[in-house]
Amino acid sequence: MPDQSHAIPEKNAPKFTPGMRWAMFGWLLCCAVLLWLSRHELASLTFRDPDDSMRLQQVRDWLGGQGFYDVSQHRVFPPQGGPMHWSRIVDAPIAALILMLRPLLGTALAETVACAAIPLLLLGALTAALFAAVRRIAGPAIGLLATGLLLTTPTILVQFGPLRIDHHGWQIVMATIALGGALDYRPARGGAIAAIALAIWLQISSEGLPYAALFAAIFALWQWRDRDQTPRFVAFAMLLGGVALPLLALLRGPAALVQQQCDSLSAAYLWPLAAFAVATPILFRVLPTSASGRFAAAATGAAAAAAVFAFTGGPCLTGDPFKALGPLAYKLWYLHVMEGRPIWEQAISMVGLILLPPLAGLVGSIAAGRAAKDQGERYRWIVITLLLVGSTGVAVMVMRAMSVAHIMAMPGIAWLMLQLFRRAQSHTSAVVRVLGSAAVALLTPTALCALWVGLTPEKKSNEAPPAQAADCRAGQTIAPLRQLPVSTLFAPLDMGPDILIRTGHNVTGTAHHRNAAGITAVVKGFTATPDRARVILARLSSGRGPDYVITCKALNEFEHYARDHRQSLAAALVRGAPPTWLRRVPAPEPLRIYKVMPVRN
Repeated sequence: MPDQSHAIPEKNAPKFTPGMRWAMFGWLLCCAVLLWLSRHELASLTFRDPDDSMRLQQVRDWLGGQGFYDVSQHRVFPPQGGPMHWSRIVDAPIAALILMLRPLLGTALAETVACAAIPLLLLGALTAALFAAVRRIAGPAIGLLATGLLLTTPTILVQFGPLRIDHHGWQIVMATIALGGALDYRPARGGAIAAIALAIWLQISSEGLPYAALFAAIFALWQWRDRDQTPRFVAFAMLLGGVALPLLALLRGPAALVQQQCDSLSAAYLWPLAAFAVATPILFRVLPTSASGRFAAAATGAAAAAAVFAFTGGPCLTGDPFKALGPLAYKLWYLHVMEGRPIWEQAISMVGLILLPPLAGLVGSIAAGRAAKDQGERYRWIVITLLLVGSTGVAVMVMRAMSVAHIMAMPGIAWLMLQLFRRAQSHTSAVVRVLGSAAVALLTPTALCALWVGLTPEKKSNEAPPAQAADCRAGQTIAPLRQLPVSTLFAPLDMGPDILIRTGHNVTGTAHHRNAAGITAVVKGFTATPDRARVILARLSSGRGPDYVITCKALNEFEHYARDHRQSLAAALVRGAPPTWLRRVPAPEPLRIYKVMPVRN
């Protein structure tokens, strides 16, 4: 059935409506609250996550003269260096703001302002994108309610607070822009917007691949049901590969077009996207325009991409890129990175945080689709429902993807809350009006998650509380390291990035999987017996070995080493019984510094 776009007046609404102004006002209020809550961290430039510290170091290296295409960390695992695959898209705004502010504020303050401002600006983009998307299908009132939910949902805001400069916020913004493209009443423009957003997302992280497949599948089904939606699917197919290819060459260099990497956009995934981009418009031109012809064209385009992937994929077809770490590092490091693990490995409290908002959004989206005034509106609610189901499926497999699923849940939750509120207000009983209206607030993601956490029993954990563990990475903890001569430090992986940004030292490894050699060396060194660890350390840095061993007992990573390997170097250091080849250097707790003594023949 043709798309009855005239039924929704919001399709032609001006871009900066009063509703959008209110949404932006809400964003400014949220920014003020987040800045206040982060005031102590801003004063000391204390990052919540080691990845944020590493991002700042990558920006510093770039501004210090490191090549645009070279994103390796040359102070990690010397002399080889630590390979990285992070995108300059994320680096560029931080670097630009530092460059603009440095003449006025000095380097240190310019970095702090940039690291505080960029995540908040991304949050503003997210707020505008979500309001615009929801307004298209449900009007400005529900659009405003959805942005209000967004600006009070911790599972999303945690990726946009001051100093949260890593790439996760970018991924959420691109997902929301793609959602807006999916709901656009101009099919070709909507497909193009979604494709460009996903092409940018793929440059930032290969985690965008399942979402690209999800949008492609939904658009394919939509155009099969509605011929008027064919331009959306064709534009999406053409621009997803058509934008991803030149962007990759621009950001990584022409050599990236033939390099095969399973953990980032590379030739393994790029050429299937290119085949999809080339084959799809040709197939829609030559095949019949009937429903069966459109289905065949979409299916054949997907088959062309799959066939090319079978040729270019190589180890990416079945391999796990993290297996390159080796069995010990895989077990003792990667399997403890819970944000990358599936839902069945999470604590019961986390299971509720992941699933409850999508379940509420699913109920709302289905109900909104059933109540839709016309076929065009109904199809768009079906699209939201399918995107929500697909993104929740990704979150089930990878915990950190829950923020995208929660974004997809916002339209349905907002619609459901408004309908229930109106129903409660229309009741003849004053008690029902008051209690029913108040009860609607329990459907907010924040309330759902808080209730779940409050009702689920807390499992006892041997891990240090987050605040105590964070002390190991704090500036005042690491400050004594600046008194040492510039050296190579053998330190826990999670301390590595903060050592890099706060000192001039090198480190053996950081928690970034491309540096498999450094991760393996740190894990093996700390979990081996003291005698064996001495041999492992002596082989590092081209036989020079590290100059110092650094530990911090409150760090969960270090606790895992000691607890799982009772006879290890880590266990000996936790007990305060270092081997003879390590000499304690005075330093305030919880930091411990040990000088590596030379081997005497």
